Amino acid sequence: MPFFPRDSRLPLTPVASLALALSLSACGGGEEPAQASAPSEESAEDTAAEDGPADQLSQEELAGLLVEKPVPSSRPRMDESALPPEPGDSAPLPERVAWLLLAEVSRKASHAAPGSAAVCPERMEEAAGRSYTCTLTYGGLDMRFPALAEDGDGGVTFRFEYPELPTVRAVVEDTIRFDHGVEAVYCDMDDVVAVTPGEDRAPYLCYAAGGGGASAEGPAITPYEVYVLIGGTLATYPYLNGG
Repeated sequence: MPFFPRDSRLPLTPVASLALALSLSACGGGEEPAQASAPSEESAEDTAAEDGPADQLSQEELAGLLVEKPVPSSRPRMDESALPPEPGDSAPLPERVAWLLLAEVSRKASHAAPGSAAVCPERMEEAAGRSYTCTLTYGGLDMRFPALAEDGDGGVTFRFEYPELPTVRAVVEDTIRFDHGVEAVYCDMDDVVAVTPGEDRAPYLCYAAGGGGASAEGPAITPYEVYVLIGGTLATYPYLNGG
């Protein structure tokens, strides 16, 4: 089944496309929301809780947290087949918009989280100027996204706003591996953390062996900071203020 183009709009006509906008807002909702859900699977294995923040640990203690995997050949990308089936053109408007939100946030996070679901107000109208709030449950987080109806080519279109986006530990760690050519990586974060795009660095640090030289005991462990750019792209840099 075809997917919507990534940078087009969702007209409320038989020809479907989508629009993405990146700003901050909040809007009203509705009743009896329609839902789009990702296939449900068991969650990833739990990570053992640490005694304290990783930035307070010694190099030896940090080394015990690193997870070694090969450097990937590219940055992580979402597996499109992991999304639920796309609703057809005849499906109710709230179902189509909910699927659109689920698909686009999952693409920005480079991961389709098992059991994720988006809901939009049941009483959505094809009227420019109307605004709604859709809710996405992703990786155990509940996030709200304004959906604004606007005039567009061929009819009314919906424009989403993204006050926050999810970042996924496995995705961030593989991004560090690819960006910096390192294999042993650990990010001191929950499995999924919401981050405001385009603002200060994410509220966690990652660590990798071999990214900053070596010591007598072996490769030094380098801290890295992570930013979520407007649009959802991750940017990773050595944390120059790290101890």
